[in-house]
Amino acid sequence: MTVSRILALLPFAVLFLLPLAAALAFILPGLFDAAAFAALLAHPQLGGAIFLTVFTGLLSTAVSTFLAFAIVAAAGGRDLARRSAVFLAVPHLALAIGLAFVIMPSGMLARLLAPLFAWTAPPQWVTTQDPWGLTLTLALILKETPFLVWAIASLLNRDDMRRALEGQTSVARSLGHGPASTFLRVIAPQILPRLVGPLIAVLAYSLTVVDMAIVLGPGQPPTLAQLVWTDLNDAEPAMAARGGAGVLVLSGLVLLVLFLVTALLPLLRPLRHALYTGAPRQDAAALGLLRAVWPLFFAIYAVVMLVMLAQSVAAQWPFPALAPTQFTAAAWLRLVQEAAPFLTTLALALATSLVSLAAAVTWLEWASPRADRVAVFAAVLALCLPSLLLGLGQYRLFLSLGITGTATALFIAHVVPVAAYVFLLLMGPYRAFDPRWQAVTASLSASRIRYFLRIKAPMLRAPLLAATATGFAVSVAQFVPAQLAAAGRYSTLPMEAVTLSSGGNRPLIATYGLALMLLPLIVFLLAGWFGQPRWRQR
Repeated sequence: MTVSRILALLPFAVLFLLPLAAALAFILPGLFDAAAFAALLAHPQLGGAIFLTVFTGLLSTAVSTFLAFAIVAAAGGRDLARRSAVFLAVPHLALAIGLAFVIMPSGMLARLLAPLFAWTAPPQWVTTQDPWGLTLTLALILKETPFLVWAIASLLNRDDMRRALEGQTSVARSLGHGPASTFLRVIAPQILPRLVGPLIAVLAYSLTVVDMAIVLGPGQPPTLAQLVWTDLNDAEPAMAARGGAGVLVLSGLVLLVLFLVTALLPLLRPLRHALYTGAPRQDAAALGLLRAVWPLFFAIYAVVMLVMLAQSVAAQWPFPALAPTQFTAAAWLRLVQEAAPFLTTLALALATSLVSLAAAVTWLEWASPRADRVAVFAAVLALCLPSLLLGLGQYRLFLSLGITGTATALFIAHVVPVAAYVFLLLMGPYRAFDPRWQAVTASLSASRIRYFLRIKAPMLRAPLLAATATGFAVSVAQFVPAQLAAAGRYSTLPMEAVTLSSGGNRPLIATYGLALMLLPLIVFLLAGWFGQPRWRQR
């Protein structure tokens, strides 16, 4: 390998591979802290926390998977990958805040039902932070289903998959199978094995989510991630050490659940066989029902956004009125006057997404495809491991380097997950680019830089912009690693939103939630517009 190629690979290695490996290395000493594990095992809420974690994680993943397949089956070949980007742009925390405003006892849902039941005061029902974690499960379903829809649609849009499935679908339809039956018996069995990565990511996230659990999750007992997060933020060293042990237990729980699910799946083989080999069925009624699921998601997200917007400008909103009776811009003025969290979030998102894009492009331009296996493994590892594990490892790394609470530490905490997403999204289109274009430009004596700027980059404009927008959204949503790295010296929108969610200033909570939602949404819309072919923009 030449010196120039080694230098070209350094940005991605330094920005992503090295910090990831170092963070994981700093986790290892915690394995030998017997006192911390003993204190964790003696915690009175540990058993309930583990049960709630497994229950909410498995239930949300199972329902999300079912709904995702139902939505794709009902889509009838229409493009879902592009339309699901709207959902992917909304951070988990922003959705959790908005959903809380909809389903809380004095929320929009109760206000709509009030005339039917003659309610003059909010009902005494437990919705947010319910003891079974059902509200948290609902929020995870609403957020993870569109991600799985996007993953399935992206698979179906691949040329090799499309060509293979078109003939098989025609044969199934000629044998009397309806669209839903064809999808279930022909397409789904071929998609599932290729969906292992996204499903692992969804399950791992659902088992370890912190910010959504703080807003919507139960408190007595909390989920294991909430329990661990509380200990990690304790000023007493013994409690922080117990939190470190909890991070390792949570990571082990994720691996155990993944192992058990993998081991138990063969037991469902008779059921799958019966479904796949069933007689031909016409399923017009079922298909009509399934087609209502995707619009329902759009409606829920629209309601969440509208309720947050109304709440952000509400000076008085008595129950059961459907709209505020008095309005104020005080919350938005405070966001503008105390703009440091907003500007920090924006600057970090722009910097990390653009730097990650440059590093990924440099790697893909100069590294051999065989080297991609190392980068892909590291990227998948970064996305599937609990954010608490990576955040704690990074925090200990920053402590040893003396950079905790600095802009450098905050940048590294954001750039690691951003680089992982950008690389995974860009690798496929980049490696599939026809190399004959380079041969033609080389025959015209054009330099490699000119070839990239004039030919390759314009032709890959859509995936480049999509990867950048996704990296921007990932950076905006970072909470756990950023909170630990900032050490109280910096604040971002997610940190402020989580802190405010425990208070009673609803307009301010809604304002920060909306700001958190609108930043990536605007960037996704811009990326979608500028990523279109020129003739579609005119």
